Amino acid sequence: MPRIALLHAQRDFAEALAAAVERIDSAYEVDVLSQPESVHSRVHRVLTERYDLLQVDEMVRNGLLAVLEKRQRGTPLVNCIRGWADYTNAHGQHGWLTHRSIRCRGKLVFQHADRALFVSSVCRETMRRHYSFGANRIVRRPFDTTRFSNAQPTCDGDMKILTVTNLRYQQKAQGIMTILDGLQPLFDRDERLQYTIAGDGRAFDEVAAYLESYPHRDRVDLLGYRDDVPHLLATSDLFVYVSYLDSLSMAVLEAQAAGLPVVCGATAGVPEAVGTAGRICPPTPTGIEHAVDEVLSDPDQFSELAAASHEKMNHYNEHAAQQYLDVWTDLLD
Repeated sequence: MPRIALLHAQRDFAEALAAAVERIDSAYEVDVLSQPESVHSRVHRVLTERYDLLQVDEMVRNGLLAVLEKRQRGTPLVNCIRGWADYTNAHGQHGWLTHRSIRCRGKLVFQHADRALFVSSVCRETMRRHYSFGANRIVRRPFDTTRFSNAQPTCDGDMKILTVTNLRYQQKAQGIMTILDGLQPLFDRDERLQYTIAGDGRAFDEVAAYLESYPHRDRVDLLGYRDDVPHLLATSDLFVYVSYLDSLSMAVLEAQAAGLPVVCGATAGVPEAVGTAGRICPPTPTGIEHAVDEVLSDPDQFSELAAASHEKMNHYNEHAAQQYLDVWTDLLD
């Protein structure tokens, strides 16, 4: 029985992948080596338990441990990249020394990886401008879909529109302002609409300041950080999202897992998250206005989008896990 170690910084990612693999192929034994397990324990297990393959989802710490094991025993290494910001210093968040250290580690991990995986083609092409890598493929990112209760969206009566985002990034705050500008004419025409924004970070105050002069401020709830996102999704009718920075939007996938129709701007990796189960529009106020208006004005389209979200998520993790299994099997055969 092949033994796989998932050296993942994101434990929820690893656990969802391991559970899905167990459901579809019991021939593999998959261990999750992630926090809160101590660093000492993870290092000990990697160096003593003789895994057949190691997969990492970050290159700064876990990647180096996997490289050490590969150098010692030749254990195949799969390098899964979830985003590019830290590896490319996209926001200037790292000083020169830190950035050079991250870059050197990244080059080392890519050099030793037998396969590079990326969560979107946008992520892959962005990383290609900064790093060299060999055989690779695009894979889905598994997550715990069971956390998200099935919503009961409707375009009759009050209409609750929701955006969940990470306001750590100014590009995502810009996305919120694009949505607000796009919804303004709809607020003018339709008294049913309510808009909720969930998310916190450095750019929160920028969004709050923008709302101070917004004509329909009384119909917009800016919540800040929330730990009840599944509840917010379950009590909403439509998910709208624009972000000018995303390797792959987990917020969109979570909305689809809740069964909501989604309307998203065509930027970065967002369209790849939406797939065919949602409405993609230009990432502009006019694009949002027209797309949301059309979805809310057409009950059939509204229902079709909600059904598409349900259908996509019925076996999402199993389809994702099969992509990883294909890579592992290819490397181990």
